[in-house]
Amino acid sequence: MGLNLAFGLIDSAIRYPDHPAIICDNRSYTYAELDCWSAQIAEVLLSQGMRNGDHVTLLAPNVPEFTAVYYAVLRIGGVVVPINTLLLPNEIAELLEHSDSRFFFTWHTFAEKSILAFEKVDSCQGLFFIGAKREELPESILAHYTVAPLHKPNKFVLDEMLMVVSGTRDYEQTSSNDTAVILYTSGTTGRSKGVELSHFNIFSNALYSKEKAFFLDHNSITIAVLPLFHTFGQTTIQNASILAGATMIMVPQFEPKRTLGEIEKHRVTYIAAVPTMYNLLIQTLRRRSFDVSSLKVAVSGGASLPLAIYNEFEKLFGFKIIEGYGLSETSPLSCITPADDQFNKAGSIGLEFYGTQAKIIRHDGSTADIDEIGELVVRGHNVMKGYYKDPSATEDAFINGWFRTGDMARIDADRYFYIVDRLKDVIIRAGMNIYPREIEEVLHHHPAIREVAVIGVPDETLSENVVACVVLIEGADVTAMELQKYCRGHLAVYKCPKIILFMKNLPKNSTGKIMKRTLREIQSADFRK
Repeated sequence: MGLNLAFGLIDSAIRYPDHPAIICDNRSYTYAELDCWSAQIAEVLLSQGMRNGDHVTLLAPNVPEFTAVYYAVLRIGGVVVPINTLLLPNEIAELLEHSDSRFFFTWHTFAEKSILAFEKVDSCQGLFFIGAKREELPESILAHYTVAPLHKPNKFVLDEMLMVVSGTRDYEQTSSNDTAVILYTSGTTGRSKGVELSHFNIFSNALYSKEKAFFLDHNSITIAVLPLFHTFGQTTIQNASILAGATMIMVPQFEPKRTLGEIEKHRVTYIAAVPTMYNLLIQTLRRRSFDVSSLKVAVSGGASLPLAIYNEFEKLFGFKIIEGYGLSETSPLSCITPADDQFNKAGSIGLEFYGTQAKIIRHDGSTADIDEIGELVVRGHNVMKGYYKDPSATEDAFINGWFRTGDMARIDADRYFYIVDRLKDVIIRAGMNIYPREIEEVLHHHPAIREVAVIGVPDETLSENVVACVVLIEGADVTAMELQKYCRGHLAVYKCPKIILFMKNLPKNSTGKIMKRTLREIQSADFRK
């Protein structure tokens, strides 16, 4: 079966040629302009020898160039490898090499670290600077254009090359199971792995997001605050918006005041974000007035949504957040709360996403009973092809054809799913299983706490001890003893934190997810001293 994800852009350009596709700062592109731009970039790649199936790394923030390059690569049968903008040169080089990328597109402000990475990887043949003209690049970058007479140039300013191509390139017919994107996992629990997603994986997840979950159309105005290199933003914002012919407002870097200002200015109707982002939006909206009445749909994912944030959002915005669940390996959506408020259960990630199946299993692989805690497993159109060049990790990720999410969960009598915690985050204290999320929910309701993460640290006697890392609301004053007493009023004694650590900030990855592995490493090192 033939299918190319790039058809979504081409089709929207035919149906809505003059409709705004992307607005970013003072720039705006219609669907016809974005489609032509994408075709031009595709022609540039072909002129440099790109072949069907070649891999292309993309390093850029939320800017129109990201989308133009993304669809250009897909258009000619290539594989896009979007990578985290926070990576250092040695990390970029590792991914360039591991992904077998032949070409590398980088946003101009990342040029220096990209050059350092690019020059370490002989197999990568071309580096393109995007978002700036030659005269806008610093001298330190331009110096790299000085090459020996017989040496073929391998670094290019993309804007210069676009002037000599037509932008009429049609798309290649690819198979629905061909790899479209390789996404490197964030590494919150270990070394990053390359998740191979097919055209059908991403197309179906974006299509069903648009049609079955968020009801987007060309009158919708979406806002991209989640990084587009991440699966959540890429599918539920970028690709769903493009398929719907909607207008996407791009925010290169999340900042709550700016985000609320963009919602007010452009009358945004749809947002997807992680809980920490919603927490900051709520805190900002408490202090400053913004007209957010246009907003109709808000989706949360990437981490469990605390009930305190869920309830406070409804008070301020006038409707309930839709909580979803997914992973890079599932394109990403696997479960979603129904959009109808009547069926929106607080604390639940909802029902199985359209076209997927999910269940809870015990350690032996048997199906768990209602309300019994076990591991969440899924199967369906959304599940990855596998981990790139890692058949052993791919095999370990499945059990009897079901993908193992690594999340502990339960299902109620109405088939609504609830995430209890990450399997790797479960704390074992004196033989008792403790789920950090339960403790975090209690502490989130304390009026002095802004953010909290609960972790386990080694203990010679009890196996592990419970540690709560908390960030206080500005101006709040509370002691560790007071917080421990508060916990004892809401939790069994064995679940209560033995240690409360006050921190200025919690470590987060680029999507705003709290890095518990980093917290454990820091605290375990401290306890060994």
